[in-house]
Amino acid sequence: MSEGIDASHHQGPIKWPMVAGSGITFAYLKATEGTTFVDSMFQLNAVNAQASGIKVGGYHYFRACSDPSRQASHFIEALRRTPTDLPPAIDIEHDKCTSQRDQLVTGIKDFIGKVEQATGKQVVLYVYPDVESQHQVRAEFSKNPQWVRSIGKRPVGNWWIWQRSDSGTVAGIAGRVDLNTMRAP
Repeated sequence: MSEGIDASHHQGPIKWPMVAGSGITFAYLKATEGTTFVDSMFQLNAVNAQASGIKVGGYHYFRACSDPSRQASHFIEALRRTPTDLPPAIDIEHDKCTSQRDQLVTGIKDFIGKVEQATGKQVVLYVYPDVESQHQVRAEFSKNPQWVRSIGKRPVGNWWIWQRSDSGTVAGIAGRVDLNTMRAP
């Protein structure tokens, strides 16, 4: 098992040597959201984390209201500009367009297909628990590595990454950060 975090511009500047010194070995960093947003800290965080010996992955915050193909292109471009070590990930949470399951699943399939074709890697799937209980999205993507949120309680079933806390503290990060455990690096 490996210990890691997921972070974005919300954590502000991160002192990556301190993070590495605290036992963190991987970090998923927000790269993009929707069709236009690029996380202002993605490139700097990725470069500095890697320089500190931390394996890095990028994630895209999926917007169900936005064109999935354009979102995929946007994410792929960010990953081309900032190389990462871990497979790309998609973060699916509630927005006003997640109410229609078929539309949501079709959009996710389009996004994942395009990203996997461009990167040659399977996309890691993170589905917020409320979205999962409403739509059972994970069943449609059972072949993809699963990133499961289960605060304080080890999840059962097939998971690759377990988000175990949304309010962790790690040396080198001011404020709270999500803590994760990975089954294999």
